[in-house]
Amino acid sequence: MIATSHAHFTATDRVDATWSGLDTPPVVHLVEDDPDVQDMVAWLFETAGWTVREYVSAEAFLAAPRPAGDACLVVELMLPGLSGLDLLDRLNAEGAQMPAVVFTGLRDSGSAVAALKAGAYDFLAKPTDSEKLCASVTGAVESYRETRARAAACGRAKARFAELTTREQEVLAMILDGKPNKIIAADLEINIRTVENHRAQVMKKTGAASLPALVKLYLASLGAEGIDPGMLV
Repeated sequence: MIATSHAHFTATDRVDATWSGLDTPPVVHLVEDDPDVQDMVAWLFETAGWTVREYVSAEAFLAAPRPAGDACLVVELMLPGLSGLDLLDRLNAEGAQMPAVVFTGLRDSGSAVAALKAGAYDFLAKPTDSEKLCASVTGAVESYRETRARAAACGRAKARFAELTTREQEVLAMILDGKPNKIIAADLEINIRTVENHRAQVMKKTGAASLPALVKLYLASLGAEGIDPGMLV
């Protein structure tokens, strides 16, 4: 149990290293000026086997090297100097790729909406259940990993389609429109055997073993959600 009377957490079962569901725990970057909250959050995640880096202000975080690898920002909105919202805006302006969870003393809906619009994965008002905070950080990291995997899949798919000739791309577009070879041949004013050859090259160059696989690959090249990145390994 978390044995504390601290106002920012409610008592709950201790979270262990396997609870998070992550193979490799991320580094939690905590931006918080209240030393009591710093101690409690650090204890919570470190007992789960995670690493915690602490910053007393947004400026302190911005002055440090940007985190590499799996990491999650846990930030208070009410900070001395730059606010937590200012920090999120600065990171967005930099194009920084880092999931964020807001853990704040503010409880108004306006702050929640502003934080989520600034890209925060979640908004948690103090006090909160410690498991809820851990679940939020875990969800943020998992969501970021999925986004990163989808982006990589999109890049790989685009590279495959880039190998197609202009004619093969024309045939591909008609295949994706559901047109049979006979119609494709008529529209392009070529014979069916030539269409079959182009179609075979499309399948070969993209590595698609079937029409459904080709469609999924094309959707992946557009960055469509719901496409399993593993199919492009």
